[in-house]
Order: sequence, then C-alpha cells, then structure tokens
Amino acid sequence: MPMTTPHLIPLPRHAGPALPPGAPCAAWSVHAAELAADVADLVLEWGQTPTVQVLEAEGQLVQLLPGIFAPPDLLDSPIDRVISLGCAIGSRLRAHHVVAGVSAAWVCLGGPPPSPAELLSMSHRSTVAGAVIRHAQLRAGDVETVGGAPVTVPARTAADLLRFERPPGVLELVGRLLDEGHVTVEGVSERLAAMHRHPGSRAAGARLLQVIAARSNRAA
Repeated sequence: MPMTTPHLIPLPRHAGPALPPGAPCAAWSVHAAELAADVADLVLEWGQTPTVQVLEAEGQLVQLLPGIFAPPDLLDSPIDRVISLGCAIGSRLRAHHVVAGVSAAWVCLGGPPPSPAELLSMSHRSTVAGAVIRHAQLRAGDVETVGGAPVTVPARTAADLLRFERPPGVLELVGRLLDEGHVTVEGVSERLAAMHRHPGSRAAGARLLQVIAARSNRAA
C-alpha cells in the first residue's frame, strides 16, 4: 500500500520546478505531474474501433473513460491507478477535483475501472465526459493524497458509497473496504454520524446494516 498523507481542504499546491503548460496532472500537484510524465503517453484516446474492442476483450487494454484506454499493467497500484485516471481526464482536470466514491474505491482496491468515474468538488461546477462530479462539502480528514492526487479517505469513500443510490453490486465495495482492513464498521458509522445533515445519510445507515449482514452471512 502507498503511503498517504492527510490534508486539510483545500489542498495546497506543492512548490517545485515549473512544469510545461498543460502537463498531465499538474492541476493536482507537481508530484502528480512528475509521476504522470512516465504514464501519460500510455493513456491514449483510441475511440471505439473494432480493433480496440478486440484488444479490450482480450484484456490488453482497459477503458478508463469513454474511448480512453490504458494497458492493464499500468494500473497495478493505487498510485498507478489514480495518476492514470488523472491522465485520462487530461486538460479537463482541475485542482478542486477530488477522486471519490466508486473511483476512490477503485484506486484503493483495484479491479475494473468504474463507469462513470466519480469526482467530488467543493469549488466551481465543471464537467468531465464519462465522469460524475458531485458538489460536496469536504471536512478536514476527508481527503488524503495518493501520488500527489487528492482522494477521499476510505471512511469517507465508504460513507459516500452508502449515501447515494447505486447498483446493488456497489455495496460489495464497502464490504471489500472492510474485509481488507482499509476501514472499520465503527469508522464508517462515525463518519456517517458526522455527516448527519448531508443528503442520503439516513439511508446510508440502513445500507451499512445490509453490508454488515452480508458479511455475517459469508462468515457463517
């Protein structure tokens, strides 16, 4: 697992050498841009041609955003995954975009990239093709940096996965975050309690009970 560092919101931009205009992931930080320098040329907009569909079916390409692909060995670690996502967003990436929800779970857990991707923002409303951007309040401790990119911490990620109506399989991500030790039931419960005025927090408590029951049934 990569080392991550909690930050207050908004995230500070790291000081460092000047970057080329439009450098991938530079909107997030110099560190993210430095990591992206070795990645960006492998994250490409291929479109949806028959050849690409064959390569995707064979597991030689993975779609990050609509029509934008990367080789699967580029997505081995949380840092790899978040930097690749930033490269896929490209020039549409903004400093206030925080990787969240299903995308934050993917950064942490791996597996197939979610579609659509998910970001949170406290700032201006913006659009990214193939991504849902939720406008949300973020508290101190809600965000950590992974490879210089802002990602919601596992407890906030789990809370957001539970708060919003999603396909049934998404709740399995919360179970995996718990099973793999990224967060505890108590930690998620405390995060939801602190978010009691946020939309969906009451329904989230009921969904958390479903996740706990599913885990108990598996253990039985």
